[in-house]
Amino acid sequence: MKEETIVRENLMNQEGYTGYFGSELCLPRTRDYSDRWPRTKWVPELNQFKCPRCGWVSQYPEDFIKRYKARWSLQ
Repeated sequence: MKEETIVRENLMNQEGYTGYFGSELCLPRTRDYSDRWPRTKWVPELNQFKCPRCGWVSQYPEDFIKRYKARWSLQ
């Protein structure tokens, strides 16, 4: 199945992949530009990805999350 976005495609085809949280609103900022856009982390309790820096949480639809969890055998 072809996914709607490149990020979703990567999530379904690259084990351990997480997207960047690329918003300019992600705070706190650092002077180190290599760390300006952190990668999100999978949070099982939320069934979503979360930015470790600012706390933003993704809003993937339930049907995608079910397929994602089944693909990688997540609880």
